[in-house]
Amino acid sequence: MNSFSVRDLHTALEGMIARTRECEEELNALDAELGDGDLGSTLVSVAGAIEQSLESLVDDLGASLRQLSKVIGGISGSSFSSLLMVGLSSAGTVLHGKTTVSTDDCLQVWRTALTAMLAASGARLGDKTLLDGMDSIAQAPPRVSWVDEVNRTIELFRPKACRAGRARVAAERSIGRDDPGMVAMLRLIEGATGQRAAR
Repeated sequence: MNSFSVRDLHTALEGMIARTRECEEELNALDAELGDGDLGSTLVSVAGAIEQSLESLVDDLGASLRQLSKVIGGISGSSFSSLLMVGLSSAGTVLHGKTTVSTDDCLQVWRTALTAMLAASGARLGDKTLLDGMDSIAQAPPRVSWVDEVNRTIELFRPKACRAGRARVAAERSIGRDDPGMVAMLRLIEGATGQRAAR
């Protein structure tokens, strides 16, 4: 695929919604080891709200992403959701008025969103958060599978301690465990791309 359109956004969102529902229990269980244990349920609620808003998305990538950010804000105040809102809003600003974007420009928008999310979170790359998974995509060579990149990053960080977010209070216990936010990001990308991680 050489470009990404509003229609492609619809398809990606539908896949993400379905994948989120499939992984609710998995994400809740991972989150229970280091946090509140409700990450999966939270994302399923967000997915339901997004599903209801799909038909109202306009033929403008920027406006659609900003609308999605508002939808998420209206249903969830979790840290994961808040970061998604920041990333979508930032990407929406860059893509204002565009109906399609090239794959190269899409990656640049991804990097812009990551920068905004890092600034909003106060986390740093290397802290074992979903932002490390996003950064692996930002740094990946062209045409490399995003699913494979995030999966590789999860494995790379597994033996490390979480140093940001709610999981940082369980830093020692997080060693040897996967970061729930990073796994959630992987599942969303699986849904968007139709690929599955080899785990």
